[in-house]
Amino acid sequence: MRKCRISGDNLVPLFSLGELYVSDFISQGEEPNRDKHELKLMLSRTSGLVQLEHAPPLDLMYGKYWYRSGISNTMRVELKDIADTCVDAIRPIDGDVFLDIASNDGTLLSFVPDNIIKIGIDPADDSFQNEARKYADDAIQDYFTADVYKSGRYGAKKAKIITIIAMFYDLEDSPSFLDDIDEVMDDNGLLVLQLSYTPLMLQQLAFDNLCHEHICYYSLSSLKYLLDCKGFKILDCQLNDVNGGSFRIYIMKDKGDETKFRTHPYRDVAKFRVESILEYERSLKLNKEAIYLDFYRKVCELKDKTVSFIIRERERGKTIWGYGASTKGNTLLQWYGLNETHIDAIAERSTFKYGLKTIGSNIPIVSEDVMRDAQPDYLLILPWHFVKEFRQRESGYLSRGGKFIIPCPSFYIISDKGVEYDQ
Repeated sequence: MRKCRISGDNLVPLFSLGELYVSDFISQGEEPNRDKHELKLMLSRTSGLVQLEHAPPLDLMYGKYWYRSGISNTMRVELKDIADTCVDAIRPIDGDVFLDIASNDGTLLSFVPDNIIKIGIDPADDSFQNEARKYADDAIQDYFTADVYKSGRYGAKKAKIITIIAMFYDLEDSPSFLDDIDEVMDDNGLLVLQLSYTPLMLQQLAFDNLCHEHICYYSLSSLKYLLDCKGFKILDCQLNDVNGGSFRIYIMKDKGDETKFRTHPYRDVAKFRVESILEYERSLKLNKEAIYLDFYRKVCELKDKTVSFIIRERERGKTIWGYGASTKGNTLLQWYGLNETHIDAIAERSTFKYGLKTIGSNIPIVSEDVMRDAQPDYLLILPWHFVKEFRQRESGYLSRGGKFIIPCPSFYIISDKGVEYDQ
């Protein structure tokens, strides 16, 4: 891919994390039965969109999907807020359709009022669909297209609210995707995206957000470029700290009636918020290479510091486990060159991963209870953006002398006494 996915102009190279396996968890005796794919980032100077040069086949990335929204209390709270806010913003009536694309296990839909028709579309396996059907009036097991939506039980009705949470950056062809959204969304409907926010990724040194599934890395300005081209307008944009830094964007069709969205005073504030973020992004010069090359230099320094600490502590006889077997964790482990000789095991909450190992790094995955019985000296926190929740959940581990290794946005150690920066 040498052309921008949204503008069609030539791409310029930024940096590469090398050839890594697509994130997966495999059986203990199994060897990876797939090729590695390079994680190389490119930039469009026209649209400002950062994107992967190459994306692996969809089935390789999503044939077996692991992340479950309902596992994390932090995400449950966030998804409830999204559902509540959408309903408050557009005030749907009985029988209106709420469509959640990439609905996962249906957690977001579980918070939508029952007088609204709830539809979830997701290609994930039956275990996800069985959960989603507890909350959805129709759970469609497929990748979203307009035709897939219209083939469902309520396909004749236009969607009044469409949510796409932590998925829009996975799209290889977002312009065509928005054409399909336009086809199934009510003319006065509301589209809400929430996804990783590239300027915050750069600031937080969140290199672990770089993975094969995340094909594009959006700022508000690059997203606006795309939406302007496809007949949509941005009503509001809010930044938050979800997944290491995200933004939530409220969108209508150009022909949509903005007065249907909240109140006049709110819309004025929202407009100011959008313009302020766009102005901030202009100051960063996101369509130039410099800011990304500086990011790469800093994450290389972070890598050296973290790996050196782990090797030094292992040589001192300390035990180090991982915490949270995640896609982001797989990026970190593979790029850092960490494996079962550095990390004894990874404690995980999802029972679906027990007895498996991380691809490329061969670290066994066990339950959190097994970890607590073992009481390792250190836990390398892989989903580091959930550290507040983890400190509460593992207060017993910390009180017994255990310590957290936090790899981002800077390297530091957490003990029962608080934060201890490595010297």
